[in-house]
Amino acid sequence: MIQLVFFIIFVYLFFQARLGRGLGSANFFFRFDPLIFLTVSVAGRAILTFGVLSLSLVIATFLFGRFFCGFACPLGTAVDLLEPLVRRRAGSSGPALKNMKYLLLFFLAAAAAVGVSRAQFFDPLAIMDRSLVLFLYPVAGYFLAAFTALQPAGFVENLIAPVSFTLIVGSSFFASRFWCRNLCPLGALLALISKFSVFKFAFRGDCLKCEACGKVCPTGAIRVKDRLIDSAECVACLRCWAECPHRRVGYRLYPPRVPFDIRKRQFVAALAAGVVFTPLARSLIHVKLNERLIRPPGSLPESDFMNACLRCGLCLKACPTNGLQPCLAEAGFGGLWTPRLVGRIGGCEKNCNACGRVCPTSAIRDLTLDEKSFAKMGTAVIDRDRCIAWAQDKVCLICDEACQYNAIDSRAETIRGVNLLRPFVIERICVGCGICEARCPLEGPAAIQVLPTGEERKRTGSYITEEKRRLRDEVNKNEDLPSGFITE
Repeated sequence: MIQLVFFIIFVYLFFQARLGRGLGSANFFFRFDPLIFLTVSVAGRAILTFGVLSLSLVIATFLFGRFFCGFACPLGTAVDLLEPLVRRRAGSSGPALKNMKYLLLFFLAAAAAVGVSRAQFFDPLAIMDRSLVLFLYPVAGYFLAAFTALQPAGFVENLIAPVSFTLIVGSSFFASRFWCRNLCPLGALLALISKFSVFKFAFRGDCLKCEACGKVCPTGAIRVKDRLIDSAECVACLRCWAECPHRRVGYRLYPPRVPFDIRKRQFVAALAAGVVFTPLARSLIHVKLNERLIRPPGSLPESDFMNACLRCGLCLKACPTNGLQPCLAEAGFGGLWTPRLVGRIGGCEKNCNACGRVCPTSAIRDLTLDEKSFAKMGTAVIDRDRCIAWAQDKVCLICDEACQYNAIDSRAETIRGVNLLRPFVIERICVGCGICEARCPLEGPAAIQVLPTGEERKRTGSYITEEKRRLRDEVNKNEDLPSGFITE
């Protein structure tokens, strides 16, 4: 029941953010994630203050063991709920595989030490939220479209997103909670702390070794023959306590500790792989494959953004226009599932700063509406060979009418003997919001498109300058524009 309560809260916060409510609490679970806090802080060489609350989970784990995995983790609960659908092989995964999660943790820690964060791909909270945003929610939206006003964003293009979730659930074929016991790096971090926890589950001296507890343990933490329970593997699910017919399992203060069995060679190899392989992979495949990549307003500089972004999808689900979409190859392999603005799907509304408010790591800075309106994402460019007003000599000023910043000026031009109003982009006013691109009436690609030209991305400091305010005020007052404003 406790698992279901936490899971319902997680899903509730998801839908609240999708409806534009409770944006400040949408990332509640991520605030208590020590894996994200440590890796992002180390890789970014700055303390992720928003994640300081995760230290409370570290302290609680030191006192009571690895209870988060057994009670609060939404991915663990999803695995427990779906395991009956997966044909499961009896028995545990064996001691050789359980060390994989520690080696993965050491790999991620070494990578963070050299300035590259990759925990986003393996963190269970990020995986669960990403699966909800990019797959489960769109699928549910299609089935419930007749009964709800919610409209799913992206379906076919997001089919790659649930791969990790499907593999995690499907791995239960080999053993119960295969992911949790063998591969989860957050579980490994909490397991390291749990080794030294004050309270642990343990056997009483008069255990009859009936093995009832060992058969129901989902993580293979119980050694019935040795009368030991490995606190690092135990998730405090209480199944052993409930199944023991003689009540010989209990919660005790300072019971015996099971030692680690990680070999020194494995430990060194994991660290070396993190130090050597990650920067090498970044130099080989972390390349923008699409030079039209537009990041959300207030995004950190690209290198910092790639480390801080969790690929959790919170910003995608909070975007009211669905303009924020996940990257596939546009930002290289390392940028998979990071957000990009696709103006043709939906532009960035001037009165919305939801993406920055829900971002748990400030990869997208939490800017005020006024500050956010000055954050330049790019510049709109008109393709005169496709524009109705330019190429067809017809009246069409939809982009001018749609522009939220008066960054498109319609002026009378005589071309081929025809005098018509034609749109011009005021580059120094345009912030690249993409609303004009979304409203362009042409079929296929818009005649006006946003390019990352002139984008501004700051780690700290304000986007507002006196010069920007002066220029915007001049345009809003419909005064004569200074020379150099208009894009030729």
